[in-house]
Amino acid sequence: MSVLTKVFIVLLAVLSIAMAMFTVAAFSQQENWRQSAEDWRSAAVSEQAKSRSVAANAALEAQNALARHLSDLEEVNDLRAQIGEKERELAKLETDYAAEKNLLIVAQGSVSSLSDHMKLLETARTRDSEFLAKLSRRNSELERLNVDLNDRVKELTSGVAMAQSQIRALREQIESVSRDQVAGVTQIPGGAGIVQAGVPSVTPAGTPTVTSPIRGEVTEVKDGLASISVGSADGVVEGMTFLLYRPGNGGSKPMYLGTLRVTRVEANACAGNVETSEGRIQVGDLARDEASFALRG
Repeated sequence: MSVLTKVFIVLLAVLSIAMAMFTVAAFSQQENWRQSAEDWRSAAVSEQAKSRSVAANAALEAQNALARHLSDLEEVNDLRAQIGEKERELAKLETDYAAEKNLLIVAQGSVSSLSDHMKLLETARTRDSEFLAKLSRRNSELERLNVDLNDRVKELTSGVAMAQSQIRALREQIESVSRDQVAGVTQIPGGAGIVQAGVPSVTPAGTPTVTSPIRGEVTEVKDGLASISVGSADGVVEGMTFLLYRPGNGGSKPMYLGTLRVTRVEANACAGNVETSEGRIQVGDLARDEASFALRG
């Protein structure tokens, strides 16, 4: 119930009282005015009681309405406070969102920078891979050249060994000729007679001549095959046989190892089958043609 309604009820009650009093005054002019006055007085009292009751109810209603109004105001104030708190929270969230957005922009910039750096690293890695491939190819070429150089060194070493063998053979021939010249005569096999020193000797037909020994060194042994360091440049021909031996230590007698028959001849090397073997043949053992052994010993 609103305040205006309550005021209207109060006014209505007052008017009712005034009307009752006017009615009492009117009836007082009649014959039974006293009785009517009493009746009207009773009615007026009753109406006054009702008016007081209505006023009390109206006052109570107004008090209740005021209490509800105050409660509503308090609730409104609480809601306003909550709205203010929510607005502050919203402002803080907006600030945090702006900060996170800035961080995201910075992170995106970092990711872009890292991506560019990764591209540079990938380019560098590709370049390094290409460089390593070139180094690998160069290393392979150097290894091949090294192998070729080693082979050449071995070939030159074999050539030096052959040259030394030839030098030794020539020295032996020179020493033999020198001894013959010192003796003053040259003995011809088969009883051909004696020739004075300084006069060239003639070997009869059919008489075997003493050739220079062909000496070499075993350079490789594998599965019954062996290679030695002398070849066609030294007079080696296919089918020739070489005796393989190991020199003695401290003046001891050389150890016979086996016989090699030549099946392949090159300029400075030859190879063949080991036909007889009386010992373990290894690289570094010596070889001498069998013919020189038979003729010169």
